[in-house]
Amino acid sequence: MPNKLFIDLQSKKFSGYTYLVINGNYGYEESILIFSKGQVVGSIYLNDFYNMSLYGKKAFDLAINSFGNKDGLLNIYNLDIDQIKLLLIFNDKIKFDFKISKSTVSKLNIKYKEELTKQLLKTNLSEQKETKPYLFERYKLSELMRN
Repeated sequence: MPNKLFIDLQSKKFSGYTYLVINGNYGYEESILIFSKGQVVGSIYLNDFYNMSLYGKKAFDLAINSFGNKDGLLNIYNLDIDQIKLLLIFNDKIKFDFKISKSTVSKLNIKYKEELTKQLLKTNLSEQKETKPYLFERYKLSELMRN
């Protein structure tokens, strides 16, 4: 259960990152949350099918959605505080602060919502150049290929 995981990481003052991979309807979704002393300080979201990389708040929203998926692979890696600082110094765009507590985690309502993923991907794809996978999705060609 993701709520318990986040509360445990917060109570242990965890520093490092979580790396979650799920295979959703929109390809492989990779979510990385960076922690410093038990608090989220950065986030990255990758989607290979759409060739998309998101950072910060946008990435956090999709990462939290991915944590709600019951089928995935989660790895947790420890880093020391200096490594986290270096990571954030050289990757300013990944910075996003989220204070973890029982009340903030419960407000996240961590459940995988396919419609949320679809909406967030479309919103962010509109900001990027139209890619081949996006065109397949836009014209519903990917649905035809599944049958």
